[in-house]
Amino acid sequence: MAKKKRDIKIMVGSTVYGFEDQLSQIVAQLQLLGYTVLNSHNGSIKVNPKLSSLENCLKAVEECDLFLGIIRPYYGTGNIGEKNITFEEIKKAIELKKPYWFLVHRDVTFGRLLLGKLRLKNESGLIEKNDDLYKKLGVGVAKNSFFDERTIEIYNYVIENHIPVTLRNGNWAQEFYRLDEMMTYINTQFSDKDFVESIISVKETKDAE
Repeated sequence: MAKKKRDIKIMVGSTVYGFEDQLSQIVAQLQLLGYTVLNSHNGSIKVNPKLSSLENCLKAVEECDLFLGIIRPYYGTGNIGEKNITFEEIKKAIELKKPYWFLVHRDVTFGRLLLGKLRLKNESGLIEKNDDLYKKLGVGVAKNSFFDERTIEIYNYVIENHIPVTLRNGNWAQEFYRLDEMMTYINTQFSDKDFVESIISVKETKDAE
């Protein structure tokens, strides 16, 4: 008798604004591959009406077996105080050592390279932002700027930019620009259920030690 496959819950991070159609297709594809998908836009996370949106999303991270984060050039409107829901989900998934995968939009990686050039040495020889150039580009000065510099902070966190390269582990973030590129990565990572289950089993073994 064939071994019964376990019900695997994968959470797709709560990046939504201007991304609804593609997000729906990603959710549908993961469901087609046999996963139970947790996603706020899809309406498939449990909502405790006594908790904040952030708290409910973090509960979903705790519930999931796998986490798929998507880093886009928009920081999003899901902010509570100084906390961004998408970023907090990512940090929670990493903190809990959930098996995680990340997709990053090309504009974020390009923006990171570009803004790294827009820095000047001050009289003390320290590197600081060239605010005049930032303003000319419309970066970080208006609520609806075409690019939000804070998304680079998320990307740097995911790739462990604060850690020496030789010590980094689990810092892969797959660049994408089009939906088909995302789908290629998703199908490659999640179509082999035996591979995915082996990753989950390793985590469960470590958690039990």
